[in-house]
Amino acid sequence: MPMSLPDDVFLLVGDYLEDHQDRYNLVFVCHRFQELFLRFVYRSAVLKSRSQTQSFLAAILCRPELARAVRTLEFRDWQCQSPASPDDDLTLFNNWARTISPTKGEHQQWVHDLQSGLEEAWIALSLPLVPNMRKLLLVYPRDNKYLDRSLERATKGEMPFHTQPAFRKLREVALSHQEGDADQKGTFLPAQILPFFQLPCMRVFSADAVLETSSADEPQEEQAPEAPLPGTSSISDITLNTSNGHQGMQRLVESCRELKMFKYQHSDSRFLAEGYQPSAFYQSLAGSKKSLETLWLDNSGEHLPFTVSGANESHDEWFGSLADFTALKDIRIRLPNLLDIRYQSEPTIALTGCLPASVESLYVEGCKESSLSMLVAQLTKVLNKRQTFFRALHRLDIEGCFHDEEDEDQASSGYQGGTTGGEKVIKPRVYETADPLRVACVEAGVELYLRDRGCVDTMR
Repeated sequence: MPMSLPDDVFLLVGDYLEDHQDRYNLVFVCHRFQELFLRFVYRSAVLKSRSQTQSFLAAILCRPELARAVRTLEFRDWQCQSPASPDDDLTLFNNWARTISPTKGEHQQWVHDLQSGLEEAWIALSLPLVPNMRKLLLVYPRDNKYLDRSLERATKGEMPFHTQPAFRKLREVALSHQEGDADQKGTFLPAQILPFFQLPCMRVFSADAVLETSSADEPQEEQAPEAPLPGTSSISDITLNTSNGHQGMQRLVESCRELKMFKYQHSDSRFLAEGYQPSAFYQSLAGSKKSLETLWLDNSGEHLPFTVSGANESHDEWFGSLADFTALKDIRIRLPNLLDIRYQSEPTIALTGCLPASVESLYVEGCKESSLSMLVAQLTKVLNKRQTFFRALHRLDIEGCFHDEEDEDQASSGYQGGTTGGEKVIKPRVYETADPLRVACVEAGVELYLRDRGCVDTMR
């Protein structure tokens, strides 16, 4: 291969290689390419075990230029491993732990936990080394001390981050938990993740199993990390999966000065979980009425008849009118939360009075067949005002239990009224009920989709 081109040209070519394996292969072409492109390999590191993390740490500790090259650090699909062998030389890592430990006792604890193979200790050991990181996918054990402590110290500029700042360029964070039994997986308290909301360049945040609770499990005031002031966080996108926020995730949401996307999936399955209260989210999001563009509220949520606080009756309450959310384009919400129909068959306020003029896509979940006629009528009124008010609307989705629930019970006797080849399908009468809306959508140039989670083909 001709090698007459200057290094800058080869590096420019390397910039266009997005596939990690292609970058990795370049390292083995020749010694010159190894020196040039090794930094590209370390731009994105995916670490799935303690041994991989140990190898990564050894490389960036010995070559700081590789640590500065890291832009994405992912700990995903984590595989737990046995402790390190007594014969393993951990001197390099123990010395680094001494450098970042403010006390001798903490250093001794690091040494012990690294030798015993504590995954969280190895993960946390790498965080102070990557000052230019933009994206972080972090996996937490059920119980942790190193990760929370490192994050709190980074936001406060405490040792080791007083001379070696970390996370200052971080823009995107995704938090998850190590795999395990459902009742053994951990949860995040808002106090644990609020430090991310204080980082200067953060824009996108997502987490699984955030539990908002007023129980004694919350850190005491003097121990809890300092929360950002309302309207001071630069985060614009928040996604919370299988979470439980009975106070509307108030501290997280209200800290954002210009929230553009909020996606929340409720779950009652966690210990100490409390019932879903839509109106609490309305109050939390009130400060984002002029900026919020995407709202997915409780999409595919899980609601149990009873929670730790008793009978679960609030999940069907009305969220409140969305008309004042003047930037809102993409809405995904359950029917009882979209319209106030809890105690009557018709809404107290028509849908045309609940939607903003900016809406482009409306996805209505949890529509019972008994409510479909009402929803069709309400959506038809919205379409009638498309030329004068809802000009941006181009898509409607309606999801509910629309298949024949007797299919499974009667399949053995040969009854196939609601299935095709054994697959569940939406009942013909549901399509008949929705037909006036379909006609109106065709005339208005709006896409319409009927969906049922039990009918796989309709969810594609």
